[in-house]
Amino acid sequence: MSRNSERAKLYQNPPVLILGIETSCDETGVALYDAAAGRLLGHVVHSQVEMHQAYGGVVPELASRDHVRRLVPLARGLLARTGREVAELGAIAYTQGPGLVGALLVGASFAHALAAASAYRPSASITSRATCCRPCSRPAGPYSRLSRCSSRAATRS
Repeated sequence: MSRNSERAKLYQNPPVLILGIETSCDETGVALYDAAAGRLLGHVVHSQVEMHQAYGGVVPELASRDHVRRLVPLARGLLARTGREVAELGAIAYTQGPGLVGALLVGASFAHALAAASAYRPSASITSRATCCRPCSRPAGPYSRLSRCSSRAATRS
């Protein structure tokens, strides 16, 4: 085996189970992706459209508070529906932006808290509306960040 191929193996991640969190605006979304199987196991979205209609647009504070109320039950329900547990997660991804600051903080806080409460589970932030993030190197610590959905290496946050 050549030295380059040995080095390349160091930068390959094993397939993992990824929990994705989306809270950028007026929808709370949670998805579970199985990288080994290469497929989405399930997803759930709660829309806040009806709540904001009375105001003629999105009210950032109401959006953030609704994310706080909905995120834990949605994540628990999705894991239960797919027959998976938090301990099986290999990574937790959340929307970094663009979006409403308060709403984004809810998703980021949830992801970091879940990662901290679990055994070593990396947490990665992704640019909103991205469909897949796969870092090309092992995360440096319990909280890693990908600045964009690309093949760039993860950096310690």
